[in-house]
Amino acid sequence: MEQFFQQVVNGVMVGSSYAIVALGFGLTFSVMHVLNLAHPETAMVGAFAAFVVATLFTTNLLVVIPLAVLAALLAGLLIERLAIRPTRGRHILTSFIATGGLSIVMQNGAQRIFGVDPVRVAVQVEGVQTVGGVIASNMQLMTFGLAVAMMVGARYYVRNTRWGRATRAVSEKHEVAQALGVDINRVSQLTVGLSTAMAGAAGVSLALLHSQATPFMGAIFGTKSFVCMLVAGNRHIEGIMFVGILLGVLEALVAGYISASLRDMVAFGILVLVLYLRPAGIFGSYEHD
Repeated sequence: MEQFFQQVVNGVMVGSSYAIVALGFGLTFSVMHVLNLAHPETAMVGAFAAFVVATLFTTNLLVVIPLAVLAALLAGLLIERLAIRPTRGRHILTSFIATGGLSIVMQNGAQRIFGVDPVRVAVQVEGVQTVGGVIASNMQLMTFGLAVAMMVGARYYVRNTRWGRATRAVSEKHEVAQALGVDINRVSQLTVGLSTAMAGAAGVSLALLHSQATPFMGAIFGTKSFVCMLVAGNRHIEGIMFVGILLGVLEALVAGYISASLRDMVAFGILVLVLYLRPAGIFGSYEHD
């Protein structure tokens, strides 16, 4: 049983990062009906920002994390202005192509600046915690806490703030919200800003956990997070969080009990099954009502 619980703990740690990136995908798509393929690259920006700050200035996490998240947020606002706002309201493939192009530019730009090889993010949190034979490092607990804080903050923003209510109104009935005086451009900026701040936090978490950052780190990680959004549907943020954490746990169990080479198959197997049985996602989607 110790191995089982250890794999569950490992899965929850990774799944929490899936959840916050998937939540960003879901917010952007449900509010603006835009598929932001550059979203995972903002996680990469956060990771490299952590590397730059830790290398040139300080390894203090109270400085590294906020600056890295800020860098991801600024990258997201640039994406919103260059690719999302001009394509909003057009065919969904228009934003798909525009943000996909930006994604390629960001990946290759990072490769040009930092090189092909992984760079070392020299920030360490020493120590481990053991409960009943199950081990979690302090670094894992710290990054998990960061993910939980971002998810709770996102939920509070959407449910309990003025602009969060405006965001939900735009998600439900775009034309009605605009007719009632909602500033759609401001909602777009705030939604993308929040989404990319969460992605930046996920990127920092990955960089700290693995002590490295790479130009293409957002590719497979972002794909799995996008799958989480598709599986959950985009109606309920709690559903997206749940699916992200569940995917992390299932991957860890498959890697621990069957084969590590099969862990990447889990997300896509679940996606095929859910799309066949419930195309709107487990918890429903605005696009299917």
